[in-house]
Amino acid sequence: MSRASTGLDASLGRRLFLATALSMLVAAALSVLTTITQYEDQLQPFILAKTESVALKVRNDIEYALSIGVPFDKLRGVDKFVADLTEVHPELSKIEVLSGPASAVSSPMPSEAGSFAGSLKHGMAAIVGIATGQTTGAGFASAEIMSGGQAVGHVIAHTNPAFVVEQMQSVFFDSIVILMAVTLVAVEIVVVLTGFSITEPLRKLEKAISLRAKGDLGIYENSSRDTLPKRFVDQLNAMNAALVERVAGLRRAGVQAVDQIAERYHLDRRDAPSEATIIDARIPLFVFCVAEELQKSFLPLFVAEYYQPSDLFDKNIMVGLPISCFMFVIAAITPFAGGLVDRFGNRRLFLLGLLPALAGYIGCYMARSADDIVIARSITAIGYAIITISAQSYIAAILTKENRAKGMAIFVGVLMAATMCGTAIGGILADWLGYKSVFLVSIGLASLAGLLGFMMLSRDVGVAQGGKKPAGAGSAIASLIQNSRFVLIVLFCAIPAKIILTGFLYLFVPIYLASLEASQSEIGRIMMLYSLIIIPVSPLASSFADRVNRNLAIVIGATIMSGIVLLGLYQSASVAAVLAVVAALGVVHAFIKAPLIVAAMEAAEQSPDITRTSALSLLRTSERIGSVAGPVLVAAMLVRLDYQTTAAVLGVAIAAIGLVMALISVFGSKGEVADA
Repeated sequence: MSRASTGLDASLGRRLFLATALSMLVAAALSVLTTITQYEDQLQPFILAKTESVALKVRNDIEYALSIGVPFDKLRGVDKFVADLTEVHPELSKIEVLSGPASAVSSPMPSEAGSFAGSLKHGMAAIVGIATGQTTGAGFASAEIMSGGQAVGHVIAHTNPAFVVEQMQSVFFDSIVILMAVTLVAVEIVVVLTGFSITEPLRKLEKAISLRAKGDLGIYENSSRDTLPKRFVDQLNAMNAALVERVAGLRRAGVQAVDQIAERYHLDRRDAPSEATIIDARIPLFVFCVAEELQKSFLPLFVAEYYQPSDLFDKNIMVGLPISCFMFVIAAITPFAGGLVDRFGNRRLFLLGLLPALAGYIGCYMARSADDIVIARSITAIGYAIITISAQSYIAAILTKENRAKGMAIFVGVLMAATMCGTAIGGILADWLGYKSVFLVSIGLASLAGLLGFMMLSRDVGVAQGGKKPAGAGSAIASLIQNSRFVLIVLFCAIPAKIILTGFLYLFVPIYLASLEASQSEIGRIMMLYSLIIIPVSPLASSFADRVNRNLAIVIGATIMSGIVLLGLYQSASVAAVLAVVAALGVVHAFIKAPLIVAAMEAAEQSPDITRTSALSLLRTSERIGSVAGPVLVAAMLVRLDYQTTAAVLGVAIAAIGLVMALISVFGSKGEVADA
């Protein structure tokens, strides 16, 4: 029954997912098409109206000069005046001041703008970047310059078709990003609601029926939620309880045979009620991580904007310092995770972590210098570390050994989905509202996460756990440090991957894109692409690594490729080049994440008395070294080098490190790395 029900659940899950995905795609397509058509209809008249206003302003200023006695042919500085106006108003491509009366030709209007089909045609043309005539709103406005009742000249202001294309593309991609984020949020909510009301009750019902079929007539575990499966299990428990009462009566009557019956059918067994599930922590963790990831796409730019000469370090160093301090604080708190959980419990620890997190967001909102931002982000890191430790420990405490890996995969998946949503949405909000307003949104979301955590997390999980701690933790770490293969994996693969992630993606990319005049929304979308690619590619990469059974060889190759990918920015200063590099980096890093953990675990198994938990803990702690060093290293390079050279030097260094690891694996004395 279990095997059949599992297959049925999988089939039903796939069909439900496909139906939901198809519905969301149709809704997204209709929403985007409606958005671009409506935007196109609204944008055209606005552009032409503003063009006319600018033309009238130029005419009025020139007529004022003529009214005080300056002849039209003696006007000076007109070219600079109109050039400055053109720069201030990107909607205009050119402003001309010509002599003689204006032509009778009026500003052209798109002939199909009023119809849905015409608007759709114009919108799609703009999205794909066609900048020709009517499809992009090209036009002009003219105004005659009068002096003494006669037309002595005229002004022609031309609209900028490229501006229309950029705005239409921005609306299109912002709509796509928002729809993707909403889809992920919807999926999380659907998963949680389905788990609460369907999956968990049915799972407990299946367990009860399975035990009863095996002859186990004890009291079965049941859900507290009033559902049909719960009522069914209640009936089974009621019948079993009545049977227990009869056996108890026979015992009181002195019948000895009932003891054997009670033992055979487990009549004295009582399942302790357990309402805690992995779903409890999923939504609170997701909401909090979205709140935290909102600032990722603009944090270096935010620091640069509020930098003061009196701040602690040079500006180029300060822009990367908040990220490094954030990672350092997380690394410092991680070793104390077990003690915090044992002392406070997971639910209480989650709520306590919100205090420094909220304090850090408030500090960023009130910051007046880069030093203030560094302090505030360090305080936030305390809350982030505590909350993620609490959620991860909550999941680990609930899961069994058989499904712990799957549970941890869900934990990582929630973090990646939140990263994608938060990074992209944060960029859009920063573009619309400004940097500091985004932290107000973070405060609201973090508060919501706390409310959800208070309502959903079980207060019993993690409190005063009596689990036996592995003895000799210090000797285990010392043993791993003496494991040359494990150390090489950490130094030549794990740390370089984190340097690229925090130094290049989180620091270099936002600053470089800003220097290329990319909007904050574009920066958020490009950074989001990294997570968007990793989510689907990572399972495929893991399956490939399992098939070939050469995890470390794949990690070494991916490390070398990650350095080579960065060379794509050398002598290629464009937003498109950054987009391509970030996308390629996402693909390459998808081949590092899971195989790296497996390779490290395989290396740790060569050391005696080393558990996978100890090895994984040391691996994660060591990775933080790269997370801390990455922003500082890149920021220091930017002090001396330009952007393209910095990317090239970093790429060459990472590729060289990977090549060194490859040479060690090939020419090692035992060749164990090559066989991994």
